[in-house]
Amino acid sequence: MTSIVFASLFFGLLVGNQKVGVLVDGPAAAVEYRLDGKPIGRVEKAPWELQVDLGADLSPHELVARALDSEGRELARARQWLNLPRERAETKIAFERNAAGRTVAARLSWQSIVGSKPTALSATFDGKAVAVDGSGRIALPPHDPDKPHVLSVELEFPEGLRSRADAVLGGGSASEAQTELTAIAVRMRKGNDFPPPKALGGWFQVDGRPLRVVAVDDEGGEVLIVRDRDRTEAVEVLDPRPYVPPSGVRRPPPEPKGLRYEMGLGGGIRTRFVWPVPKRYADERVSSNHFEISRRRLDNLYYVLTRDFHPEGGDPHQSFSDATAVAGLVAFGTSARRAVVLVLGTRVDSSYYAPEAVRRYLASVRVPLHVWSLVDPATRPELSRWGAVVDISSVDKLRKAFLALKADLRSQRVVWFEGKHLPQKIALTEKAVGIDLVP
Repeated sequence: MTSIVFASLFFGLLVGNQKVGVLVDGPAAAVEYRLDGKPIGRVEKAPWELQVDLGADLSPHELVARALDSEGRELARARQWLNLPRERAETKIAFERNAAGRTVAARLSWQSIVGSKPTALSATFDGKAVAVDGSGRIALPPHDPDKPHVLSVELEFPEGLRSRADAVLGGGSASEAQTELTAIAVRMRKGNDFPPPKALGGWFQVDGRPLRVVAVDDEGGEVLIVRDRDRTEAVEVLDPRPYVPPSGVRRPPPEPKGLRYEMGLGGGIRTRFVWPVPKRYADERVSSNHFEISRRRLDNLYYVLTRDFHPEGGDPHQSFSDATAVAGLVAFGTSARRAVVLVLGTRVDSSYYAPEAVRRYLASVRVPLHVWSLVDPATRPELSRWGAVVDISSVDKLRKAFLALKADLRSQRVVWFEGKHLPQKIALTEKAVGIDLVP
């Protein structure tokens, strides 16, 4: 029996050439790699590595590795999704067998969003500790292959991240099959009511194949805000009245009357920040940028823009475009009504990704993007790279932008489909009435 798992696990957002590898246990004549359903390369010996070109544009991908016999028949396959949400740390287990076909060892592959090197590894076999060597190999103790045995591993990474994996071997056991689901947002057109799931048969498709709708959700929602860590410019534009508190009293300046109540999103919709200052992590296997995401969830847009702030304050080098791409990734993973709001001012963007590429990426994962500017967009022609930019250089203009955002969120419904699908491939059929795909 042959098994295969990815040795290269990818997090965050990726473009260009990436080295991919797998761990193969059992006989195999070759490993074939497929990207988005198309063959891209074949390797005929260990370490089964291949350079994969993901292209220059940000986009979700399905990466599949197939172990083949000498006749080209599939023996086993592994799959991972790129540029889509996943756990912040992951571990995979592959088994090794000797010439007699007995399982004698396990090999671990792992990755985390804060770098690939774990700070601690531990493993148990049937509840008893077993050693893990520096390469992630576990020599298994003698055991009865006719009885089921459980191997459990736990890895710790920087910043308190943990990853656990469990595998059962022996006794003819097999992993429990789980149904995968995909959730995307759609918009109801004005004046239409959304039908129940059973009435949506034949409304959606992927590559001409109908999709089965299993649920529709209109509860809650989340807005990811990308803005300057320094609130000074927003306060000057949206609440410019001078205010000097009495000596020894610390409190925020008063807000314009009614805004605390007017700009509440309601409906269980909350906001979080994706702060645009990356933290860089690197080790011998991978390097990555990580953007901090706030834990607090707030629902008042005026407070979010003018009162809440990052405790470390502003930074001269902020990556608004890159942070917006990450916000889109996180918003898609919420599986609820969603939007990303990018608030720009006069600060220079130090991003790697261009605004056009980020706009296309958010469109591919079907996350609405609202770009707001604290200065008149006409005075900054470079903002046109973001497409439609909404002027919020006054309180009245902010009110209009807020109402448009709120209407967008209220019109959304999240549709759950059976199976795992690339979001950009999901399309409406001619049967669909009164709805549009987001964005």
